[in-house]
Amino acid sequence: MNFSSILGHKRQIEVIRRDMSTGQLPPAYLFRGEDGIGKRLAALALAKALNCMNPAAGPSEAGLPALPADSCGVCQSCRNIDSGCHPNVMTIALEINQDTGKMRQEIVISQVRAAQEFISLKAVGGGRKALIVDDAHLMNEEAMNAFLKTLEEPPDSSHVILVSSKPDSLLPTVLSRCRSVGFSTLSEEAVAGLLMERNGLSHDMALMAARLTGGRPGDALAVEPSELVERRRGALKFIARLPGLTLAQVLKEAEKASAEGGALEDIVSFGSAWFRDIMILSAGADESLAINRDLTDELRAWVRRIDGWRSEEAIILLEQTGAALTRTFNRRLTAEDLFLRLKTEVLI
Repeated sequence: MNFSSILGHKRQIEVIRRDMSTGQLPPAYLFRGEDGIGKRLAALALAKALNCMNPAAGPSEAGLPALPADSCGVCQSCRNIDSGCHPNVMTIALEINQDTGKMRQEIVISQVRAAQEFISLKAVGGGRKALIVDDAHLMNEEAMNAFLKTLEEPPDSSHVILVSSKPDSLLPTVLSRCRSVGFSTLSEEAVAGLLMERNGLSHDMALMAARLTGGRPGDALAVEPSELVERRRGALKFIARLPGLTLAQVLKEAEKASAEGGALEDIVSFGSAWFRDIMILSAGADESLAINRDLTDELRAWVRRIDGWRSEEAIILLEQTGAALTRTFNRRLTAEDLFLRLKTEVLI
């Protein structure tokens, strides 16, 4: 995967390639945007371009190797980066806690220290060091503060790429030291085309999967459309029966949803899209603009049941919950708060 083979993001990639070809590549980037839209692929493509053995070279900075506009994608260096074993490229992300055997909820200072040691060493083979911090917003404050030294005094011939779907969670001092490049979700047709090419889906099924994953190709490629439809059905069925549950039943459902893998996230994701559709249809928008336009009859029934402002309130609650899930350790309390507020403030 190189810049030329990334789906969409033409403007963002042009910015990066122009930086490279003019010799103005900054020491640190922030690639920001929703999960699953290709930010990490772009970061890896940049790492490849910095180390490719057969690049299209641009002008060089004083005393440093020429900067290429793209990689070939097939040389040994590119293949090593694809397999995660290139000495000039390192990625840090959430990892297993060796003491507990469980996945950490934060990127911790020991990982940052290891990354600092890596980036302080001289690049090999005439390339450049590339440090990718995936989900950089998950660095805890101690790790972010430690990381500032690297951003303030980056070694020559090294570059840091922070990848984040929640850049507002990063310290302002970190943000100020990075060149920010915003990535957006792709069009339904673009994602559908990828699904038809890669997974052999029909146009209609590919479009449905593109809609239900919000224009995020990574998410769309990772799951079968039938599974998406079933997960949506489960999330919407729960929301529909929430008003009839007793307090004890709501608390039990919160415990269940917070424990099951992805159940709470599905309620947040599919629920947000559902109430968004209700809100725009309440305002008189055409049904073709609805994400869930294959469920038009059900949407129209809900439009008659709740008005636009309560749909907007539901969206706010769901988005707040989604944000909380990226930083809270108590999923059960988060689920309880969401379900009780939906029941008492929206679905009344």
